Amino acid sequence: MTTATVAKPMAARALDAEAKLSDQIYQALRWSLIVGELEPGDTVSTRTLAAEHGVSVMPVREALKRLEAEKSLTGAAKRAYRVADMTPARAADLFQIRSVLEGAAAEIAASRLPEGQIERLRELTGQMDAARKSEDARGYLANNFTFHFIIYSGAGNPDLAAIVEGLYARTGPWLARAIRRFASIEDWENHHMRIVDAIAARDASEARRLMEADILWSAELYRRVVP
Repeated sequence: MTTATVAKPMAARALDAEAKLSDQIYQALRWSLIVGELEPGDTVSTRTLAAEHGVSVMPVREALKRLEAEKSLTGAAKRAYRVADMTPARAADLFQIRSVLEGAAAEIAASRLPEGQIERLRELTGQMDAARKSEDARGYLANNFTFHFIIYSGAGNPDLAAIVEGLYARTGPWLARAIRRFASIEDWENHHMRIVDAIAARDASEARRLMEADILWSAELYRRVVP
């Protein structure tokens, strides 16, 4: 066996390891966007992330490029990226798109979700209520995403789920801003239990209507904000 033949699988393993690191960093950053740990306009430094994760800048750069391609981040000077910023009107438009797609997902999921998943939705609704009462925005947002994830992934359409999740990463920072800056604590009061009840009753049209209304709350809020 030559040195060259040994080197090839070693190089392939190194590339695989780097790809896995990049995906882990990508998933961590995406979660930070979804739960509002990063807000619109926040800077994301390549070198800072590399130091935090104990890796070279290469896997970090690849993760950031993926998020830039998905329009969750925008490239900035000196190897830094920023969380995508936009006008309130454009944020409202993204929430409206989400409402249509997740409404369709809820309509489909209403006839598909097993009882165990429906009970999990009830648990998450209770956890959101607890987070609201303690004014725990991050906990509220994390449980809110998991609630929506169970429903849109429960529609059994991977393409629809991928589109919705991409929109969720783009709107997550804006939902967090709405919760923390513009909404009163009373506005946090969630009506997710009504969505759960509609799904439990296998009422597809009502599940769709309620899901659309839930997400349109954010769209309507940002349409009232002066650009």
